[in-house]
Amino acid sequence: MDTDVTDNELVARLKRLDANAAPELSFGYDALLDRHATKQARARRRLGVARGTASVLIVALVAASAWRFDQPIDVPSVVSADVPEEYSPASQPRIVRADTYLAVAALEDHIATLDDALNVARLRGGSAEVARLERTRAELFDSYTQVRYAELVSANF
Repeated sequence: MDTDVTDNELVARLKRLDANAAPELSFGYDALLDRHATKQARARRRLGVARGTASVLIVALVAASAWRFDQPIDVPSVVSADVPEEYSPASQPRIVRADTYLAVAALEDHIATLDDALNVARLRGGSAEVARLERTRAELFDSYTQVRYAELVSANF
């Protein structure tokens, strides 16, 4: 009796599976043409979407380029090739976090600029300006020595 109930449940489940099963594909010529037309329609839709997306991207890029042409460009003022009259170390940051190579290069550039300014100041005969520039050069050279020492110490570790 128990087996009759399980058989009935099993038969009912199998009938439901058969009802939900996908219809079999027909391999006739008409079915082949229908499937081909469906695939081509799907491919045309995908191509249309791809072309539309590409067109929108092109329009966006052209609009962004045109918008950039309208923006004013900040051109820095041209600095004369003369040696600056007065060297102001206050315009430079006191502490800079960078690689030692960059720090050494920056210090060497500042020292070279000060040497040029010192030569000009000595030719003009301003003793107060020469003294100020020599003090600044001595401070920069001391910083240069410390950075080189730190570079040497870090290379040995």
